Amino acid sequence: MRKIRLLLTCCMVLLFSVPTHAGQMVNVEYIHKLIEQQWGVWIPYNPAIVNPKIAANMEYLLGMVDITNKELNRHTITGYQHTEYATKYAADTDASIAAVSRLVKIEPKFFITTTDNTSDFEFSIGAAGTFMVDWGDGKKDKILRPHNTTLSTYTHTYDAPGKYEISIGGRATAYYYTVISFSENLNISKIRGSLGEIFPAINTDSGPKLPEFANLFKNCTNLDGPIPEKLFAGIRGQPRAGMFASTFEGCTKLNGEIPAGLFGELVGVPQYRMFEKTFSGCKNISGKIPPGLFGELSGNPAGYMFSYTFNGCEKLSGEIPSGLFGDLTGAPATGMFQFTFADCAGLTDAIPSGLFGNISGNIAVSMFAYTFSGCVGLSGEIPSGLFGSPTGAPQYGMFDSTFRGCYGLTGSIPSKLFGTPTGAPAAYMFDATFSGCHNLDGEIPADLFGNISGDAVTGMFFRTFYNCTNLTGPSARINGTPLYEIWSDIPTDNWAVRECYYGDLQLSDYDSVPAEWR
Repeated sequence: MRKIRLLLTCCMVLLFSVPTHAGQMVNVEYIHKLIEQQWGVWIPYNPAIVNPKIAANMEYLLGMVDITNKELNRHTITGYQHTEYATKYAADTDASIAAVSRLVKIEPKFFITTTDNTSDFEFSIGAAGTFMVDWGDGKKDKILRPHNTTLSTYTHTYDAPGKYEISIGGRATAYYYTVISFSENLNISKIRGSLGEIFPAINTDSGPKLPEFANLFKNCTNLDGPIPEKLFAGIRGQPRAGMFASTFEGCTKLNGEIPAGLFGELVGVPQYRMFEKTFSGCKNISGKIPPGLFGELSGNPAGYMFSYTFNGCEKLSGEIPSGLFGDLTGAPATGMFQFTFADCAGLTDAIPSGLFGNISGNIAVSMFAYTFSGCVGLSGEIPSGLFGSPTGAPQYGMFDSTFRGCYGLTGSIPSKLFGTPTGAPAAYMFDATFSGCHNLDGEIPADLFGNISGDAVTGMFFRTFYNCTNLTGPSARINGTPLYEIWSDIPTDNWAVRECYYGDLQLSDYDSVPAEWR
């Protein structure tokens, strides 16, 4: 009982030590808007109740503070919209601001352990809201950004170099682009906790507004250990452009498995660059790629949406999950799967059928360039219809090096694997597509290259079947005519078709293939 009296006494001092201003009396709505704007917590209220000419109402304010604290710190709140707090009178403007600001507590949600000799630390915030930073040396900063969504840098200098644990808490209330960034910070050793609880999906009139974590830990080369399981907990809804672009790019010491559900509960249409280079260069992350890692995406592909996503993740293992990229439909987009799994040498088993959805429509630039290049552990046959049914004129680099070096792939190349391209050749369109796939066998499908015709261009069939030593039957043809006859006037020093059939001695017409083609 004594503790309760002391608490109430302290609260009374906080509330009434600030002068009240009778001329600034407000209605109940004001208190709720104040809490929403400063802490991002929306508490239902009775708009019919207005404030008479009285000062701060202790019971009402303490109720609002209690609810705000619970929501900020993610405790379950039920039924508060029907409690007495929602029907009490509101407080004086200035007294409310001062009292609520003093009583609201911000618990830390995300923690950073620095490297051993850290002398200073900096990071950037690009979200509106109220945040608390404990620098780990006894010093704390409260960052008030009620309306500022510009990326701003915050720096702290330590009295002596050492190892510190930095903690961050608070709640964002508005976003523009990147919400927080530790990019290029070499003083980060370990991380734990959740950023999703500090930067959650924010409800707006047009639906949830999601944060953007682009470049979050880009090139944090001393970041060691696993990715926290709930790092982005609370992220749910329609993804946004560049949302996780380069999030862990270049984190060469990052290790352990990618947590299932890491990116929250994304649902909706893919967005431009949303997972571009997310794990690119993370050569020490291991284990299988979790099913459903990217949520439940569906609809039209977006440019560069999975470009370089796992590029260089050589320790990832096991099969690629079926449906990893959701249910994609519609026309291909530029660079949508370029370098997605490039040099993921540890991936094994067959490529899942329907991995890229049911794509159809006009061919796009570099749409599948280097997608599986260097995936030496992949095995089994290439699924029929793997790339959907793209149509239209060939585009630059559209299947450049797609399966380059995938010598574990077996079986015959599927009919119409590349859809039905029609029109003039494009530079590097089939450059090294199957280069080094020496375990592919059977005949080259008669319809593999659709109805391409027109003047030769640089790299269009350069090393397409290079060292595919088990291919049999005639060389590639279009409408029954060998490629080397369709483009018979190519000079010997032209790189358009050089070494297209290098080492393919089992082709039935190999001896007729001109020297510039082999």
